[in-house]
Amino acid sequence: MLEVIELYKNLPIPPQKPNKKSPPSKRDRPNRISKIAIPPLSLTLRLARLLSGSFTLVLIGTISLTLGAIVAVFDAKVTDTVPDWRQPLVQTDSPLPSPRLSRTLNLLVLGIEGGISPVTGSQSSLPKPAETLWLMRFDPVQKAVSVLLIPPQTRVEIPDRGRNPIASAHSIGGVTLTSQVLSQTLNAIPIDRYIRTDAATFLRFIDLLGGVELFVPESISYQDSTQGIAVNLQPGWQTLKGEETLGFARFQKNEADRSGIHRQQMILQSVGDRLASPTLGSQLPRIVQLMHEYIDTNLTREELFGLVTLLQQRSPDGLKMVLLPGEFTTTRSVPTPYWNIDTTGRDRVMYHYFDQELNPGTQRDRAITPKSPKTLKIALQNASGNPLILGQILAELKSRGYRNVYTISDWPDPQRHTQIIIQTGDIPAATTLQTILPTAQIQSSSLGDLESEITLKIGEDAINFKDLYWAK
Repeated sequence: MLEVIELYKNLPIPPQKPNKKSPPSKRDRPNRISKIAIPPLSLTLRLARLLSGSFTLVLIGTISLTLGAIVAVFDAKVTDTVPDWRQPLVQTDSPLPSPRLSRTLNLLVLGIEGGISPVTGSQSSLPKPAETLWLMRFDPVQKAVSVLLIPPQTRVEIPDRGRNPIASAHSIGGVTLTSQVLSQTLNAIPIDRYIRTDAATFLRFIDLLGGVELFVPESISYQDSTQGIAVNLQPGWQTLKGEETLGFARFQKNEADRSGIHRQQMILQSVGDRLASPTLGSQLPRIVQLMHEYIDTNLTREELFGLVTLLQQRSPDGLKMVLLPGEFTTTRSVPTPYWNIDTTGRDRVMYHYFDQELNPGTQRDRAITPKSPKTLKIALQNASGNPLILGQILAELKSRGYRNVYTISDWPDPQRHTQIIIQTGDIPAATTLQTILPTAQIQSSSLGDLESEITLKIGEDAINFKDLYWAK
């Protein structure tokens, strides 16, 4: 690591883009969005954009996990709960070979698919709707990263505009307004920093990593004539380069296909594993330099290396991903489908994933108490190779009081261990299920069936459940 840091320190400063002024100091830097004129609200959102249409979802996650501290300070007026920016983000006097985060950090991540204007105070490019919105929490104590995926169609209250999709907040008031609205929507959570980016670095980034190892569950054919991309992938494990990964992320069968969220998270997990590899250490300075050139941010090297260190040393289960609980809804007054937040599920996610305290009483009880087996929606997926195992698991769950259980298509890649996939953040319910399936591994992600609250992906270990546990 010492060699890596020395190499990074000796890198030449990248040339500035044309018309880009030298950045002021962190304390004096204004919010870049605050000087942009506010356009009239105009936004057409489609159902498929939520989970499968935007490859920037993957780009944002991979960049965030790569750089860790890709954080740009915005104005202290963003929310009333923003901490004092004079407080250091990293411990530069640490005896360890790289800076360390000094506190937990909540990072707002925005993906602007049409591109962003990095020129401070530019009037030539008005803010565009946010195609991707993530809230990430970096916890240096637990060595963990939590990721909340926020559908751009999520209907929220925007000041002076009424209820509108959260994506439009960026086109109205940029990062500042988006952070204000999200903070209010997510139980007044403080949003400390932000980054914005587009697809410009995606192909370069994946290729710089040497590709990512992914399991392709089905044949995928994707073409984009505007970008000159043509991808044809066959099922199975393989290492995908930048163009192939982009096609993998953007592919959708039809307008209603929502499986893209699975592929995006698969890429995110694979990139996270790749970045944690010690063999990548010598390339980190080049990755940092590339990101610094293309991402809208005012990074410091200390902040960057502080979160890169957290990423590299995170615990084995230290990456948690969850979709903001809710469902698509239409009304007579709002015929376009929008994402209607499940407030109980939201409270549960904010409590368990973001350590956000709740109000006392019923709200708190619902968030920390497992959902009743009678109503908990469980999807069963066979990944054991044994066609009879699902029937046995289904019968056992029903005998234990689980009534809302259904089966989905088999997973084509056999796995050794059963996974309890938490779709909507109900960690207590998953822990209760683990008492029935003791060797199962709890996975905090949205990689299961999107209609479920918990997906049980049954592995080879389930064959022994009956003999070892259920008879007792």
